[in-house]
Amino acid sequence: MDNEKIRLEGISETLLIPLMGRALATKSRDGVLSDEKSLEIFESLNYDFDKFNDAHSRRSMMRTTIRTAIIDRVVQNHLADHPEGTVVEIGCGLNSRFERLRPANIKWFDLDVPQVHKVWKQHFEETDRRAFLPFSAFDEQWITEAKKGGEGPFLFISEASVIYFPKQKVRQLFQLLGTHFPGSYYLFDTAQPDFIESLTKNEDALKFCNAQIKWSINDVEELKEWVPTIEILNTIDLESSDHEYGALYPDDFQQAAEGYQLNLIRL
Repeated sequence: MDNEKIRLEGISETLLIPLMGRALATKSRDGVLSDEKSLEIFESLNYDFDKFNDAHSRRSMMRTTIRTAIIDRVVQNHLADHPEGTVVEIGCGLNSRFERLRPANIKWFDLDVPQVHKVWKQHFEETDRRAFLPFSAFDEQWITEAKKGGEGPFLFISEASVIYFPKQKVRQLFQLLGTHFPGSYYLFDTAQPDFIESLTKNEDALKFCNAQIKWSINDVEELKEWVPTIEILNTIDLESSDHEYGALYPDDFQQAAEGYQLNLIRL
């Protein structure tokens, strides 16, 4: 039987880059991340992954895998302190974080557009604790469904998803979350303008996808102009190994540019 042909375009296609990164890390057994589900999906898809085999793409893919591993650990630590509640992964793609973390008492929603849902449902199953919300992050209908099916405290996660949208859309999302889920938590990545420019110069794997990072921010404190109640709990420089997750970085890691961060806030 031929492998499944995949049709993803624009921002949705970018999900295949971290998918390949997780699969390759799993095959290499290098200890950064083990994800048999991602390897299974990667090997089942009929897609031109060979275009990501150049040195620049492989380096950027390694960065995405380290980022994913750090997010996994931050989420694990958060759920240890909040063992009951709800997680919503915004722009989840084909991320198998639920399978990697196996949270015991958490309601988990994977949120992404219908185009992604068509692929997702061929590889994942919904259960009483895990469901897919087939909506754009900017469609308030998902908020109704999440409130109906989940209970607080809520943790929202967006990994390399929201940053592809313009500032006005990102502001809309933060204000929606602040209005509907006050006191909840949000874990997300941010990029400064210089970092985005460096991706272009270094021929990041994104050059093969019809998508680009549109939202940049110099200081996460600026978000308080959108939602004044925001409390910044932690910020991690993803382009540096000088933090509590530094052991995940290879010895030959080279910083591309300053200005790519992971942030945990309380809304």
